[in-house]
Amino acid sequence: MKRQNLLFERIVDYNNIRLAFLKALRGNRSSPQAVSFCQNLDKNLCVLRDKLSALNPGWGGYTSFLITDPKLRTISTAPFEQRIMHHAIMNILEPILERPLIWHSYACRKGKGTHAAAKYAFRQCKHNPYFLKLDVRKYFDSIDHEILKTQLRHLIKDARVITLFDGIIDSYETTPGRGVPIGNLTSQFFANMHLAFLDHHILEILHPSAYCRYMDDFVLWSTSKEQLKDMCAKINDYVKENLNLTLKPPVFGSSTSGLPFLGFLIKEKGIYLMRKSKRRVTGRMLEITALLHQGSITEEKAAERVRSVFAAIDLARTNRFRKMLCEKGERSLALTV
Repeated sequence: MKRQNLLFERIVDYNNIRLAFLKALRGNRSSPQAVSFCQNLDKNLCVLRDKLSALNPGWGGYTSFLITDPKLRTISTAPFEQRIMHHAIMNILEPILERPLIWHSYACRKGKGTHAAAKYAFRQCKHNPYFLKLDVRKYFDSIDHEILKTQLRHLIKDARVITLFDGIIDSYETTPGRGVPIGNLTSQFFANMHLAFLDHHILEILHPSAYCRYMDDFVLWSTSKEQLKDMCAKINDYVKENLNLTLKPPVFGSSTSGLPFLGFLIKEKGIYLMRKSKRRVTGRMLEITALLHQGSITEEKAAERVRSVFAAIDLARTNRFRKMLCEKGERSLALTV
């Protein structure tokens, strides 16, 4: 794969930095950092450009907090100025970090997403009797900095861009030399690209009947359960030796019984919502109802949020479940969706 050069000038171009600012501002217009930055916008954008040009952005200073949905995770967000610089870099570098990705890698990519991944998995469950599902233990926290840097050097020749990426990677660690922050724009691209090398190994060396990946969740299909067991052992070896990562215990199963994937239970006859997903959706609906009852949101905003919740589960066979949720809402607040 040909490495890319002469990227740095495009990153530090003023128009690119201004575009990055507009992207970073989405959903953050009222934050104190954004309001302060906007008060002297042109001067602040020029300061950011100078910092990037001098290869001295001062990466770090993360703010961390815990979330519990869908599972307990630590989210670490960079200061607003640095988020602009992350966008400026990825405006130019996104196509390059996309190049190693296989077609059926579905996370954080335009035109992909959870529904596209679930639809592909459904098609494969209809044609393949067995599956193997794997995912990486504490993936973002476990990414090896040196291995990640080596992978980036395979793609990028521009030394100044490499210096910027090295600084971002070194600005955060969960244990010495490991971890990228969930919350950085660059982290999702790093994490997606990091496992692309595993994707190619699986497809080009192991040859399953079908394969797809959503970030660190990946599924292989085959007509033979024994073949999947052999592949599982080889994947474990590859991940340990080449990526310094650890996989969770494998999930082997039949397509008839159903594949648990991305909150759905995918069977050869249809896509269903898993019980834990139903609990999350129910909790989200109760939260919306409570906010409406308190007067924290308008009826229009509540209806908008309900539509968003339903859109996320629209792919599954959930007519009865959605009807039950609506009836609950109507009984409590006469909420019309």
